[in-house]
Amino acid sequence: MGIYGLKQDFVIRPSPFKGNEKGLDKKNPTKFCFRSILGCMLNSYKIVFSTAMYKSTLAEAFRSLSKRDIRELRKFVRSPYFNQRDDVIRLFDYLVEAADQGEEALRRERAYAYVFPGQAYDDAWMKLVMHFLLNAIRQYFAMLEVQADDAGLQLHLVRALRRRGLDRLFEKEMKNLEQQQVRQPYRNVGYHYHNYQLQLERYEYDHRQRRSGRMNLQELAEELTIFYLADILRHSCTVLTARNISQEDYQLELLEEVLRYVERSPVRQSPAVAIYHQAYKALSEPDQEFYFDNLLELIEKHWQQFPPDEARDIYLLAINYCIQRLNKGQRLYIQQAFELYRKGLERGVLLEEGALSKFTYNNVLMLAIALQEWEWAEGFLEQYKAHLPERERENIYRYNLAVYYFRKPDYGRAMELLQQASLEDVLYSLNARSMLLRIYYELEEFDALESLLDSFRTFISRQKGLGYHKEHYLNLLSFVRQMLRLPPGDYKARQKLRRKVEGAAAVAEKGWLLEKL
Repeated sequence: MGIYGLKQDFVIRPSPFKGNEKGLDKKNPTKFCFRSILGCMLNSYKIVFSTAMYKSTLAEAFRSLSKRDIRELRKFVRSPYFNQRDDVIRLFDYLVEAADQGEEALRRERAYAYVFPGQAYDDAWMKLVMHFLLNAIRQYFAMLEVQADDAGLQLHLVRALRRRGLDRLFEKEMKNLEQQQVRQPYRNVGYHYHNYQLQLERYEYDHRQRRSGRMNLQELAEELTIFYLADILRHSCTVLTARNISQEDYQLELLEEVLRYVERSPVRQSPAVAIYHQAYKALSEPDQEFYFDNLLELIEKHWQQFPPDEARDIYLLAINYCIQRLNKGQRLYIQQAFELYRKGLERGVLLEEGALSKFTYNNVLMLAIALQEWEWAEGFLEQYKAHLPERERENIYRYNLAVYYFRKPDYGRAMELLQQASLEDVLYSLNARSMLLRIYYELEEFDALESLLDSFRTFISRQKGLGYHKEHYLNLLSFVRQMLRLPPGDYKARQKLRRKVEGAAAVAEKGWLLEKL
């Protein structure tokens, strides 16, 4: 989802100021100057603003800015190449000061008084200046992405040189770019796409220079083929993963033809094609375990030839295969999944810009506990705490540490940590309450357990979109209440309840319930 609304236009009207404001055309006061490589593309958006600036898309974009972004944008909006409006600069300066001062400071009327001192408030004009500033921020975001892609930037340069007929400069820059491609460490899908574009530029140049002689058409076709095959296999792996977690049925045209071609073609030796081909075969034919073995060998051999984000995706494909097998009861794959996570962490590929997903944090812990790696698990929780998302860090850490002590078991420490944790994730909250339920039962804290059963049911009833989890946890509460009502020493009643639990298709903590019965 983007941050820009596309639902309605705002009114553009002439400036209320005397004279000609910088950046406005005298004959057409609605015309403004925003010069940028990307301006034509970005100016096509139409912006929707809410009644308060605090809730506007401009404020939302502004709150996403880092300190470095603020420093760079301050220079950006003051550059006449990108912005020629003084009111945009003043609004930027106001937002820098007011962004952290709450909703009242970000009212449009207060911003207008700062930007246009002594002028009567004009809502339409204020919206226009907000639009201009948001437009500048959009251009800044886009420029960051362009500048981050050095190879792409160089490719645009050689294309421009070719189109301008600057042959000597073209040859020099093309040679530099080809050498950079050879030296760079990655051989992923993006590498082959970039090589295809390079070959295309070389062909366009050579075709213009001469009409006969050998052209690079073979190299161009090979790079295009490898790129296409690797990319469609990569997306096919994504589709298989998505099918396992949703009811959507995605179709990929030509996939069967691609698979047949890869299996008989030398292109399967390319790391990008080879890894995604074996990943797809492993996920689509999980009982043929040699595909997974091949995938592990390829990952070990080629993981450094993929950029970190793509290497992370490859590791997660292999981990997802292990999870599928675990869900079929094949506990052998606990060790495999754990080793994949451990290596991924050691190699840094499971971190995204230095951050570790809270779900990965929990998955790694659960696998380590299943393997009785208690010392390693405790060290992991401490070592990677700092990599958790900052806003939820303390609560996620407490929750997982509570899981650690609960499984050990040290119920007193686990209970203390669970009572301290405030969890935003609904499923984590369900699991935390479930752990407390078990702790109270094990410690025979039956008054506390009765109170928790009531509050737990209320919590479930207030949650929307729980899906099948709702039935599972409501059945858990029902069975625990029935356990508490069992007459002491009544073996027949206990066995009857046990049979009910055994026959229940949807119940959380089923194994624990049967153990207690």
